[in-house]
Amino acid sequence: MAKTTKPTKPKLCFVVGPIGDEESEDRTHADWLLEEIIEPVFQETFRDFRVERADKISDPGRIDAQVITALLNAELVVADLTTLNPNALYEIGIRHTVQKPIIHMHLEGQKIPFDIASFRSIRFSRRRPRDIRDAREALKRVCRCSPRRRL
Repeated sequence: MAKTTKPTKPKLCFVVGPIGDEESEDRTHADWLLEEIIEPVFQETFRDFRVERADKISDPGRIDAQVITALLNAELVVADLTTLNPNALYEIGIRHTVQKPIIHMHLEGQKIPFDIASFRSIRFSRRRPRDIRDAREALKRVCRCSPRRRL
């Protein structure tokens, strides 16, 4: 008798950071980071993950409850510290509390607050095309060295 295997549900990589209004500088930044750095890395190297950001959640319900659930349950969180957005810092605090894997990133030139500065952070730039490639490579390296080694 043939053994049936249940399809595995993809792991979640939840992305936290400044999102802003549709045409804002924050949204442009957030989309660059998501679409040109994070998503390509996971599509190419970590295909067993789905990448999600709060504004891309299509399920009905309360956004804040969905975000907190994702922060508590995601196998990995990638957090953008750029602009020191209060919502992002709150969400990072939740993730730190549950002590699950989190990768910090920030735009080059940004000063990181003392309480978070002790965590390693991937510094990235969008000035030149190679900056995006360098950021992708840095993210791949950090994911491969995840403390839980489940990536």
